[in-house]
Amino acid sequence: MGTLFQFPYRTVAEISIRAIIKNLVTLRSLSQKEIVPVVKADAYGHGLLPVSQALVSRGSCHTLSVATLEEAIELRKKIPYAISIWVLNGFLPHQLDAYNKYRLTPIIHSLSHLKSLLHHKKLPDIHLKLDTGMHRLGILLDEMPEAFTTLQRLGIKLSGFATHFAESENGISKFVDSQVNTFHSVYQELLHRKLIQTDAKIHIANTGGILRKKLGLSYSVRPGIGLYGISPNPRIPSSEALIPALAWKTRVLTIKSIKTGDTVGYGRTYTAKKREKIATLSIGYADGLPRLLSNQGHVILGGRKVAIRGRVSMDLTAIDCTLMPSVREGSLVTLIGKEGKHEITAWDLANWARTIPYEILCGISSRVPRIYLN
Repeated sequence: MGTLFQFPYRTVAEISIRAIIKNLVTLRSLSQKEIVPVVKADAYGHGLLPVSQALVSRGSCHTLSVATLEEAIELRKKIPYAISIWVLNGFLPHQLDAYNKYRLTPIIHSLSHLKSLLHHKKLPDIHLKLDTGMHRLGILLDEMPEAFTTLQRLGIKLSGFATHFAESENGISKFVDSQVNTFHSVYQELLHRKLIQTDAKIHIANTGGILRKKLGLSYSVRPGIGLYGISPNPRIPSSEALIPALAWKTRVLTIKSIKTGDTVGYGRTYTAKKREKIATLSIGYADGLPRLLSNQGHVILGGRKVAIRGRVSMDLTAIDCTLMPSVREGSLVTLIGKEGKHEITAWDLANWARTIPYEILCGISSRVPRIYLN
Protein backbone atom coordinates (compact mmCIF):
# COMPACT_ATOMS: atom_id res chain seq x y z
CA MET A 1 0.00 0.00 0.00
CA GLY A 2 3.05 2.28 -0.14
CA THR A 3 1.99 4.11 -3.29
CA LEU A 4 -1.34 5.02 -1.77
CA PHE A 5 0.40 6.83 1.07
CA GLN A 6 2.92 8.50 -1.24
CA PHE A 7 0.13 9.66 -3.56
CA PRO A 8 -2.89 10.29 -1.36
CA TYR A 9 -5.00 12.21 -3.88
CA ARG A 10 -7.55 10.74 -6.24
CA THR A 11 -6.16 13.08 -8.89
CA VAL A 12 -3.89 16.06 -8.49
CA ALA A 13 -2.22 18.88 -10.41
CA GLU A 14 1.31 19.64 -9.25
CA ILE A 15 2.42 23.20 -9.98
CA SER A 16 6.10 24.10 -10.05
CA ILE A 17 6.48 27.69 -8.87
CA ARG A 18 10.17 27.49 -9.77
CA ALA A 19 9.27 26.72 -13.40
CA ILE A 20 6.89 29.70 -13.57
CA ILE A 21 9.57 32.05 -12.24
CA LYS A 22 12.14 30.63 -14.67
CA ASN A 23 9.71 31.20 -17.54
CA LEU A 24 9.17 34.75 -16.32
CA VAL A 25 12.92 35.37 -16.35
CA THR A 26 13.19 33.84 -19.84
CA LEU A 27 10.41 36.03 -21.26
CA ARG A 28 11.88 39.09 -19.56
CA SER A 29 15.26 38.34 -21.11
CA LEU A 30 13.80 37.72 -24.58
CA SER A 31 11.73 40.91 -24.59
CA GLN A 32 13.84 43.27 -22.47
CA LYS A 33 10.51 44.78 -21.42
CA GLU A 34 8.42 45.06 -18.29
CA ILE A 35 6.47 41.82 -17.84
CA VAL A 36 2.78 42.16 -17.02
CA PRO A 37 1.71 38.56 -16.34
CA VAL A 38 -1.71 37.45 -17.52
CA VAL A 39 -3.24 35.50 -14.63
CA LYS A 40 -6.82 35.34 -15.87
CA ALA A 41 -8.83 32.10 -15.82
CA ASP A 42 -7.32 31.03 -12.50
CA ALA A 43 -3.82 31.64 -13.91
CA TYR A 44 -4.65 29.36 -16.86
CA GLY A 45 -5.71 26.64 -14.43
CA HIS A 46 -2.58 26.93 -12.25
CA GLY A 47 -4.20 28.85 -9.36
CA LEU A 48 -4.78 32.61 -9.34
CA LEU A 49 -3.61 33.56 -5.86
CA PRO A 50 -0.59 31.25 -5.34
CA VAL A 51 0.76 32.06 -8.80
CA SER A 52 0.13 35.80 -8.48
CA GLN A 53 1.74 35.97 -5.05
CA ALA A 54 4.82 34.20 -6.40
CA LEU A 55 5.04 36.48 -9.44
CA VAL A 56 4.97 39.53 -7.17
CA SER A 57 7.19 38.31 -4.32
CA ARG A 58 9.66 36.16 -6.26
CA GLY A 59 9.32 37.54 -9.77
CA SER A 60 9.36 41.27 -8.91
CA CYS A 61 6.27 41.96 -11.01
CA HIS A 62 4.56 45.26 -10.24
CA THR A 63 1.49 44.81 -12.45
CA LEU A 64 -0.83 41.85 -13.03
CA SER A 65 -3.58 41.51 -15.63
CA VAL A 66 -6.85 39.61 -15.53
CA ALA A 67 -9.91 39.34 -17.75
CA THR A 68 -12.79 40.34 -15.48
CA LEU A 69 -13.65 42.69 -12.65
CA GLU A 70 -14.44 39.74 -10.39
CA GLU A 71 -10.96 38.30 -10.88
CA ALA A 72 -9.43 41.72 -10.22
CA ILE A 73 -11.33 42.22 -6.94
CA GLU A 74 -10.29 38.76 -5.75
CA LEU A 75 -6.68 39.66 -6.50
CA ARG A 76 -6.86 43.08 -4.89
CA LYS A 77 -8.10 41.62 -1.62
CA LYS A 78 -4.98 39.45 -1.41
CA ILE A 79 -2.32 41.54 -3.18
CA PRO A 80 -0.87 44.80 -1.78
CA TYR A 81 -2.30 48.05 -3.07
CA ALA A 82 1.12 48.99 -4.43
CA ILE A 83 0.51 46.47 -7.22
CA SER A 84 -1.35 47.64 -10.32
CA ILE A 85 -4.09 45.39 -11.69
CA TRP A 86 -5.28 45.72 -15.27
CA VAL A 87 -8.68 44.39 -16.34
CA LEU A 88 -8.22 43.43 -19.96
CA ASN A 89 -11.77 42.94 -21.17
CA GLY A 90 -14.21 43.23 -18.31
CA PHE A 91 -15.11 46.93 -18.23
CA LEU A 92 -18.77 47.88 -18.23
CA PRO A 93 -19.87 51.45 -17.45
CA HIS A 94 -21.98 50.52 -14.41
CA GLN A 95 -18.89 49.00 -12.78
CA LEU A 96 -16.90 52.23 -12.64
CA ASP A 97 -17.37 52.76 -8.89
CA ALA A 98 -15.79 49.36 -8.23
CA TYR A 99 -12.77 50.30 -10.34
CA ASN A 100 -12.30 53.41 -8.20
CA LYS A 101 -12.89 51.59 -4.93
CA TYR A 102 -10.38 48.81 -5.62
CA ARG A 103 -7.91 50.96 -7.56
CA LEU A 104 -8.15 48.94 -10.74
CA THR A 105 -7.21 49.96 -14.27
CA PRO A 106 -9.83 49.27 -16.94
CA ILE A 107 -8.85 48.70 -20.56
CA ILE A 108 -11.51 50.69 -22.43
CA HIS A 109 -12.33 48.75 -25.57
CA SER A 110 -15.47 50.46 -26.87
CA LEU A 111 -16.26 53.98 -28.03
CA SER A 112 -19.59 53.89 -26.19
CA HIS A 113 -17.83 52.88 -22.96
CA LEU A 114 -15.35 55.72 -23.40
CA LYS A 115 -18.21 58.18 -23.86
CA SER A 116 -19.92 56.87 -20.73
CA LEU A 117 -17.03 58.26 -18.68
CA LEU A 118 -18.19 61.80 -19.54
CA HIS A 119 -20.91 61.47 -16.88
CA HIS A 120 -18.48 60.76 -14.02
CA LYS A 121 -16.30 63.15 -12.05
CA LYS A 122 -13.94 60.60 -10.50
CA LEU A 123 -12.11 58.36 -12.95
CA PRO A 124 -9.44 55.71 -12.44
CA ASP A 125 -6.37 55.56 -14.63
CA ILE A 126 -7.54 54.21 -17.96
CA HIS A 127 -5.96 52.43 -20.89
CA LEU A 128 -7.42 52.51 -24.38
CA LYS A 129 -7.51 49.46 -26.64
CA LEU A 130 -7.26 49.83 -30.40
CA ASP A 131 -8.69 47.20 -32.74
CA THR A 132 -5.93 46.69 -35.30
CA GLY A 133 -7.48 43.71 -37.02
CA MET A 134 -8.46 41.16 -34.36
CA HIS A 135 -12.05 42.46 -34.61
CA ARG A 136 -12.97 41.25 -31.17
CA LEU A 137 -12.45 44.07 -28.66
CA GLY A 138 -11.05 47.52 -29.29
CA ILE A 139 -11.96 50.86 -30.86
CA LEU A 140 -11.90 50.71 -34.65
CA LEU A 141 -9.54 52.88 -36.63
CA ASP A 142 -12.35 54.94 -38.18
CA GLU A 143 -13.77 55.57 -34.68
CA MET A 144 -10.55 57.08 -33.38
CA PRO A 145 -11.30 60.72 -34.39
CA GLU A 146 -14.40 60.57 -32.18
CA ALA A 147 -12.36 58.90 -29.46
CA PHE A 148 -9.83 61.78 -29.62
CA THR A 149 -12.65 64.28 -29.20
CA THR A 150 -14.06 62.34 -26.24
CA LEU A 151 -10.67 62.23 -24.51
CA GLN A 152 -10.30 65.98 -24.97
CA ARG A 153 -13.72 66.52 -23.39
CA LEU A 154 -12.79 64.25 -20.49
CA GLY A 155 -9.71 66.36 -19.87
CA ILE A 156 -7.54 63.35 -19.05
CA LYS A 157 -4.47 61.71 -20.50
CA LEU A 158 -4.36 57.98 -21.08
CA SER A 159 -2.08 56.03 -18.77
CA GLY A 160 -1.87 53.20 -21.28
CA PHE A 161 -2.52 52.19 -24.88
CA ALA A 162 -2.91 48.63 -26.15
CA THR A 163 -3.88 46.27 -28.91
CA HIS A 164 -3.88 42.48 -29.33
CA PHE A 165 -2.32 40.29 -32.01
CA ALA A 166 -4.55 38.00 -34.03
CA GLU A 167 -1.90 35.46 -35.07
CA SER A 168 1.42 36.28 -33.47
CA GLU A 169 2.17 32.56 -33.09
CA ASN A 170 2.20 32.14 -36.89
CA GLY A 171 5.87 32.19 -37.80
CA ILE A 172 5.28 33.40 -41.39
CA SER A 173 2.41 35.82 -40.74
CA LYS A 174 2.80 39.34 -42.10
CA PHE A 175 -0.47 40.46 -40.49
CA VAL A 176 1.27 41.05 -37.17
CA ASP A 177 3.47 43.70 -38.88
CA SER A 178 0.37 45.36 -40.30
CA GLN A 179 -1.14 45.52 -36.82
CA VAL A 180 2.04 47.04 -35.39
CA ASN A 181 2.10 49.72 -38.12
CA THR A 182 -1.54 50.64 -37.54
CA PHE A 183 -0.98 50.82 -33.80
CA HIS A 184 2.10 53.03 -34.16
CA SER A 185 0.30 55.53 -36.39
CA VAL A 186 -2.52 56.00 -33.87
CA TYR A 187 -0.07 56.18 -30.97
CA GLN A 188 1.80 58.99 -32.73
CA GLU A 189 -1.48 60.88 -33.15
CA LEU A 190 -2.24 60.49 -29.44
CA LEU A 191 1.19 61.95 -28.66
CA HIS A 192 0.68 64.79 -31.11
CA ARG A 193 -2.67 65.67 -29.53
CA LYS A 194 -1.18 65.32 -26.01
CA LEU A 195 -3.86 62.81 -25.04
CA ILE A 196 -1.49 60.25 -23.53
CA GLN A 197 0.98 60.46 -20.69
CA THR A 198 4.65 60.52 -21.67
CA ASP A 199 5.31 57.51 -19.43
CA ALA A 200 2.16 55.63 -20.46
CA LYS A 201 2.28 51.84 -20.61
CA ILE A 202 2.32 50.83 -24.26
CA HIS A 203 1.55 47.12 -24.53
CA ILE A 204 1.08 45.00 -27.63
CA ALA A 205 2.90 41.68 -27.41
CA ASN A 206 1.55 38.43 -26.02
CA THR A 207 3.61 35.23 -25.68
CA GLY A 208 3.75 34.70 -29.45
CA GLY A 209 4.85 38.28 -30.01
CA ILE A 210 7.60 37.93 -27.42
CA LEU A 211 8.91 34.65 -28.85
CA ARG A 212 8.93 36.13 -32.37
CA LYS A 213 10.35 39.49 -31.25
CA LYS A 214 7.27 41.35 -32.52
CA LEU A 215 7.29 44.00 -29.81
CA GLY A 216 6.78 47.29 -31.62
CA LEU A 217 6.98 50.28 -29.32
CA SER A 218 5.95 48.18 -26.33
CA TYR A 219 6.90 49.45 -22.90
CA SER A 220 5.30 46.35 -21.39
CA VAL A 221 4.43 42.87 -22.67
CA ARG A 222 1.56 40.60 -21.60
CA PRO A 223 2.62 36.95 -21.63
CA GLY A 224 -0.02 34.40 -20.72
CA ILE A 225 0.50 30.78 -21.77
CA GLY A 226 4.28 31.20 -21.97
CA LEU A 227 4.52 31.92 -18.25
CA TYR A 228 3.20 28.43 -17.63
CA GLY A 229 5.78 26.87 -19.93
CA ILE A 230 3.67 26.31 -23.03
CA SER A 231 4.38 27.89 -26.39
CA PRO A 232 1.46 28.88 -28.64
CA ASN A 233 3.56 27.35 -31.43
CA PRO A 234 6.27 24.84 -30.42
CA ARG A 235 7.97 25.36 -33.80
CA ILE A 236 9.13 28.84 -32.79
CA PRO A 237 12.81 28.22 -31.89
CA SER A 238 12.82 30.18 -28.62
CA SER A 239 9.95 27.98 -27.36
CA GLU A 240 12.50 25.41 -26.24
CA ALA A 241 13.51 27.64 -23.32
CA LEU A 242 10.06 27.37 -21.71
CA ILE A 243 9.49 24.82 -18.91
CA PRO A 244 5.99 23.33 -18.39
CA ALA A 245 4.88 24.19 -14.86
CA LEU A 246 2.01 21.74 -14.44
CA ALA A 247 2.02 17.95 -14.01
CA TRP A 248 -1.34 16.18 -13.85
CA LYS A 249 -1.59 12.80 -12.15
CA THR A 250 -4.17 10.29 -11.06
CA ARG A 251 -4.17 6.68 -9.90
CA VAL A 252 -5.58 3.30 -10.78
CA LEU A 253 -8.84 2.64 -8.98
CA THR A 254 -9.39 -0.97 -10.03
CA ILE A 255 -8.16 -3.60 -12.50
CA LYS A 256 -9.98 -6.42 -14.31
CA SER A 257 -9.35 -8.87 -17.11
CA ILE A 258 -11.66 -9.00 -20.12
CA LYS A 259 -11.88 -11.57 -22.93
CA THR A 260 -12.08 -11.31 -26.70
CA GLY A 261 -15.31 -9.59 -27.75
CA ASP A 262 -15.93 -7.84 -24.43
CA THR A 263 -16.68 -4.11 -24.65
CA VAL A 264 -15.61 -1.21 -22.47
CA GLY A 265 -17.50 1.87 -21.31
CA TYR A 266 -20.62 3.78 -22.27
CA GLY A 267 -21.86 3.07 -25.77
CA ARG A 268 -19.57 0.00 -25.98
CA THR A 269 -17.23 1.94 -28.29
CA TYR A 270 -14.22 -0.32 -27.65
CA THR A 271 -14.23 -4.08 -28.29
CA ALA A 272 -11.34 -6.24 -27.11
CA LYS A 273 -9.64 -8.20 -29.91
CA LYS A 274 -7.88 -10.49 -27.42
CA ARG A 275 -7.69 -11.05 -23.69
CA GLU A 276 -6.83 -7.72 -22.12
CA LYS A 277 -6.27 -6.21 -18.71
CA ILE A 278 -8.19 -2.98 -18.18
CA ALA A 279 -7.42 -0.47 -15.44
CA THR A 280 -10.02 2.08 -14.42
CA LEU A 281 -8.63 5.49 -13.49
CA SER A 282 -10.15 7.83 -10.95
CA ILE A 283 -10.54 10.73 -13.37
CA GLY A 284 -13.06 11.88 -15.97
CA TYR A 285 -14.40 14.83 -17.87
CA ALA A 286 -15.72 16.40 -14.64
CA ASP A 287 -12.04 16.74 -13.68
CA GLY A 288 -11.25 18.29 -17.07
CA LEU A 289 -10.07 15.25 -19.02
CA PRO A 290 -11.67 15.88 -22.43
CA ARG A 291 -14.26 13.37 -23.56
CA LEU A 292 -12.72 13.64 -27.03
CA LEU A 293 -9.80 11.59 -25.70
CA SER A 294 -12.11 8.56 -25.77
CA ASN A 295 -10.29 5.80 -27.71
CA GLN A 296 -7.79 8.47 -28.81
CA GLY A 297 -5.56 9.58 -25.96
CA HIS A 298 -2.77 8.01 -23.97
CA VAL A 299 -1.43 8.18 -20.42
CA ILE A 300 1.84 7.07 -18.83
CA LEU A 301 1.70 4.07 -16.50
CA GLY A 302 4.81 2.45 -15.07
CA GLY A 303 7.06 4.35 -17.46
CA ARG A 304 5.11 3.21 -20.54
CA LYS A 305 2.55 5.00 -22.71
CA VAL A 306 -0.75 3.13 -22.72
CA ALA A 307 -4.00 3.79 -24.57
CA ILE A 308 -7.35 5.03 -23.31
CA ARG A 309 -10.04 2.42 -23.99
CA GLY A 310 -13.69 3.33 -24.47
CA ARG A 311 -15.31 6.61 -23.59
CA VAL A 312 -14.03 9.01 -20.96
CA SER A 313 -16.91 9.30 -18.52
CA MET A 314 -17.67 11.90 -15.87
CA ASP A 315 -15.49 10.48 -13.10
CA LEU A 316 -13.75 7.44 -14.60
CA THR A 317 -11.54 6.51 -17.53
CA ALA A 318 -10.37 3.08 -18.66
CA ILE A 319 -6.90 2.26 -20.02
CA ASP A 320 -5.21 -0.83 -21.45
CA CYS A 321 -2.62 -2.20 -19.00
CA THR A 322 -2.28 -5.66 -20.59
CA LEU A 323 1.51 -5.39 -20.88
CA MET A 324 1.93 -4.05 -17.34
CA PRO A 325 2.16 -7.05 -14.98
CA SER A 326 3.18 -4.90 -12.01
CA VAL A 327 0.18 -2.54 -12.16
CA ARG A 328 -2.09 -2.63 -9.14
CA GLU A 329 -4.74 -0.56 -7.39
CA GLY A 330 -3.21 2.76 -6.44
CA SER A 331 -0.54 2.75 -9.19
CA LEU A 332 0.45 6.23 -10.31
CA VAL A 333 -0.72 7.44 -13.73
CA THR A 334 0.59 10.57 -15.47
CA LEU A 335 -1.77 12.55 -17.68
CA ILE A 336 0.54 15.53 -18.25
CA GLY A 337 4.21 15.34 -17.34
CA LYS A 338 7.28 13.11 -17.52
CA GLU A 339 7.73 9.60 -16.25
CA GLY A 340 10.78 7.56 -17.19
CA LYS A 341 11.66 8.08 -20.85
CA HIS A 342 8.19 9.26 -21.77
CA GLU A 343 6.44 12.61 -21.61
CA ILE A 344 2.90 13.74 -22.36
CA THR A 345 2.45 17.49 -22.80
CA ALA A 346 -0.59 19.73 -22.80
CA TRP A 347 -0.01 19.97 -26.56
CA ASP A 348 -0.29 16.17 -26.84
CA LEU A 349 -3.63 16.14 -25.06
CA ALA A 350 -4.77 19.08 -27.16
CA ASN A 351 -3.85 17.38 -30.43
CA TRP A 352 -5.62 14.15 -29.45
CA ALA A 353 -8.71 16.13 -28.42
CA ARG A 354 -8.55 18.45 -31.46
CA THR A 355 -8.20 21.60 -29.40
CA ILE A 356 -5.43 23.84 -28.00
CA PRO A 357 -3.41 23.56 -24.77
CA TYR A 358 -5.08 26.70 -23.39
CA GLU A 359 -8.37 24.81 -23.20
CA ILE A 360 -6.73 21.74 -21.66
CA LEU A 361 -5.11 23.73 -18.83
CA CYS A 362 -8.07 26.02 -18.16
CA GLY A 363 -10.36 23.00 -18.21
CA ILE A 364 -8.75 21.23 -15.25
CA SER A 365 -11.62 21.59 -12.81
CA SER A 366 -11.67 23.03 -9.32
CA ARG A 367 -12.23 19.59 -7.79
CA VAL A 368 -8.64 18.70 -8.79
CA PRO A 369 -6.37 19.80 -5.90
CA ARG A 370 -3.42 22.01 -6.83
CA ILE A 371 -0.21 21.19 -4.97
CA TYR A 372 2.52 23.86 -5.13
CA LEU A 373 6.14 22.77 -5.32
CA ASN A 374 9.26 24.86 -4.57
